[in-house]
Amino acid sequence: MLQDADLALFERIRDICRFVITFHTPISISAPHTYISTQPFLPSQSPLSTICATRFTKTIKVQRGKLVSWPAPPSQLIGHTDAVKCASYSPDGCHIVTGSIDATIRIWDAETGVVVGEPLVGHTWGVQTVAYSRDGLYIVSGSNDTTIRIWDAEAGVGVGHPLEGHTMSVYSVAYSPDGRHIISGSGDNTIRIWDAKTGAAVGNHLEGHTDSVRSVTYSPDGRHIISGSDDRTIRIWDAKTGATVGDLLEGHNDHVQSIAYSPDGR
Repeated sequence: MLQDADLALFERIRDICRFVITFHTPISISAPHTYISTQPFLPSQSPLSTICATRFTKTIKVQRGKLVSWPAPPSQLIGHTDAVKCASYSPDGCHIVTGSIDATIRIWDAETGVVVGEPLVGHTWGVQTVAYSRDGLYIVSGSNDTTIRIWDAEAGVGVGHPLEGHTMSVYSVAYSPDGRHIISGSGDNTIRIWDAKTGAAVGNHLEGHTDSVRSVTYSPDGRHIISGSDDRTIRIWDAKTGATVGDLLEGHNDHVQSIAYSPDGR
């Protein structure tokens, strides 16, 4: 359990982070703006406001409308220039990654809603699916350009060459629980398994669906893959052999767009 001193330090660090995020533009233009332009607009309950007030006494004062505390994070994340097709949280919950028809991927601070770094650019058509690796170090994306790309989540740069093999749009991607493999579902009716480190295809593609594969995911133990398709069915596959497991799951009367395992895998 955090002690009072630890809590105070944590709150001060949190306050500094909000300060830098909020005032990064004037600070980046000129260092003196750190004191001249930002101090009057610091929330009255900000620890920085108290510190600055005692050291810089002859500055501009805000008479009315001064914030008491930092504003809440924005309810909208604005930056993409076309429809957002997919979103995913990082494993630690600190970031959100989004993919868009504008062919870019963006990373956002989950608490403040501020975009982190530059857009991830490389796909030539819209991005349909994004997912984090279990350790949060990598992002994988699938696109209408038929390729899959792996990105360094911290540096925001592509890793290796695009994964090529599908002949139509890639609608869904997922990492295996151990991070060794990536699976993808495509408009070419197939599922492919890839080596996450080398980008090489693993085994033959999984065939069985008669229409686009819209969603794929691993079971929690990594032994099975489950897929949903526009053919209105769900299939379970052996992740090691690629063979179907049991009968296909039928019952829907239209496209299956999304699937998920229960946490216990049952």
